[in-house]
Amino acid sequence: MARTVKTIDSSRPGREPLRKAYADMAAQSASSFRAVEQRYLRAMYEFDQLVIRGIADQGDIQNGKGDFLNDVLALLLENCSGKHLHTRPDVPGLSFRRNKLDIAYPSEGPVLLTIETKATGIPKHARNPRQPHPEGRAGSADLEKRIKEASFKNIDIKAETARLAGQGGGATSDLGSWMRSAPPRCYLFMAVRVRDAHDLHATVNFGHIGAVWFDACGLYCYGLNQARSAYEGKLLRITTLELDRVLSQVCAALRNMS
Repeated sequence: MARTVKTIDSSRPGREPLRKAYADMAAQSASSFRAVEQRYLRAMYEFDQLVIRGIADQGDIQNGKGDFLNDVLALLLENCSGKHLHTRPDVPGLSFRRNKLDIAYPSEGPVLLTIETKATGIPKHARNPRQPHPEGRAGSADLEKRIKEASFKNIDIKAETARLAGQGGGATSDLGSWMRSAPPRCYLFMAVRVRDAHDLHATVNFGHIGAVWFDACGLYCYGLNQARSAYEGKLLRITTLELDRVLSQVCAALRNMS
């Protein structure tokens, strides 16, 4: 089925900054994250201001950033590769008959490539009065659970692909190495609002864990600038995890697929 673009839903006022940013990026015909990074940061800051003011509801808080990241990455990859990406709701796994893939290629038949996205970190807001930290929930706080869930889906789909091939292609020794060599190609992307240096360090460590279970893991971290007036990207110091670099790898893979 055609790719579902959730950000353009005009019935949710809490997501207005995300809708405007997606429209700007689409009009720009951008094909790299670097080209839209500043617009992305502005959208995240404006969205979080709506969270703080109580305009964004609980559904926006839980899904707004994740839906936006999905839509932005799919847009950039389509522009870069010339391929149409799709939402596939019923992809069979070894254990579960239906796995939903928000970004996948191609539209039917065996899945050749899929992307999982995770967006975490939220400022302190009135809907969560029990949050003790003045800077809100740490971006790294939810990553262990999120990465475990995404990794299992990845294993389930790859294992079923190997079973259907009927050539004994499952893992026989090192599971991590097999995961990175077995079809389909599966990538993990994470955009994380970090509240301090400790949170950034913990998030990078989770990025390395994600890279074990996926073909690659692209990570983008952001947080308040020194003046606390806007968001800025945070330096990872690990080039192999940088979101824009990993996105280029995925683009190259898509370009070489029929």
